[in-house]
Amino acid sequence: MASFNTILKVFGGAIGGAFFYYLFTNSNNEEHHNTDNISGLTSSGRSGRRTLTNSTNNSSSSDVGSMHNLIDLLQNTLIEYILSDETSHVITIDSQATLDYALMRMNESNVTSLPIVDLQHKKYIGMLSIVDIATFLGQFPSVESPNTPVGEVLKYNREPFLPLYVNSPIQLLIHIMTHQLQVPIMSNETIVVDIVSRLNVIKFINENIEELGSKANASVRSLGLLSKEICSIDMDSRVIDAINLLNSEQITELAVIDKDGRLIGTFSPLDLRKLSIYSFNQCYEPISKFIKFPPQDQLILVSPSSTLKSTIRKFVDNNAQICWIVDNQLKPISSITQLSLMKFFLNLSTFVISD
Repeated sequence: MASFNTILKVFGGAIGGAFFYYLFTNSNNEEHHNTDNISGLTSSGRSGRRTLTNSTNNSSSSDVGSMHNLIDLLQNTLIEYILSDETSHVITIDSQATLDYALMRMNESNVTSLPIVDLQHKKYIGMLSIVDIATFLGQFPSVESPNTPVGEVLKYNREPFLPLYVNSPIQLLIHIMTHQLQVPIMSNETIVVDIVSRLNVIKFINENIEELGSKANASVRSLGLLSKEICSIDMDSRVIDAINLLNSEQITELAVIDKDGRLIGTFSPLDLRKLSIYSFNQCYEPISKFIKFPPQDQLILVSPSSTLKSTIRKFVDNNAQICWIVDNQLKPISSITQLSLMKFFLNLSTFVISD
């Protein structure tokens, strides 16, 4: 049973997260109208939670107990538990900084996104990703583009600035991660102390895999985790075409295929970290010249019969963005993504179990 102080921290963190959600999205409500009311997932109000009926009646008592344990784990474990041991300073840049400077900082820090600060008004105004920059430069390829203020590029960005406090529950974090790839984490002094990814949550679940009960050993097919569609791109297509496809489809991974349709690798924003303003012309080269493809036996693959436990382990061991499912000719037919896992964990953590 969580202590009274811990419960207070969960309430305070969740309320704080909801407050920042309102604060930073109030001026852009129309853009994010599909985002759910995150305060509805806090301990003080769960009207949107679903009730397990027939399925739980047929479950063993130990499995129901595991569901209770998982719900308790995600609702009562605070985000600070999964923060990096090296958490101390997150690079932010001023909204008036140039794209050239932003790419340089991303390259130096080996990151794919940065929080943007409006120093004049002393507030965070967005998250700028390397895909946003590449998309902008691809649309406006002029000699002046490198000097464009990053604040101007935010209108093209894909992710809002939706922060949470370090003492918000992991359940709330998972909810936001069903809408965005990374979440800024703020201290009580409203300073960003870390940026958490979906992979951080997957690693946390892996460390507590026993809380999934029998679902840990269920197949990914039976759990409904297989994608119905995949987005692929030919290895001879240009990098800029892959960037535009990521942006237009609002996805984070592409299957790269050869001329016979066989999977040879994955294209994601991580592949863009080496870009600079001066090397941006590489985006007009074929993908096959831009990234190095792994040997066939090192492709990150799973099968529909793979267990959830083994699949989560594969994400963790490979720091994987996606696990592909291929046919006997190595052609991609489905996948399991970090996003699909987030939605699955959220569904589990918002069930109400009727004993």
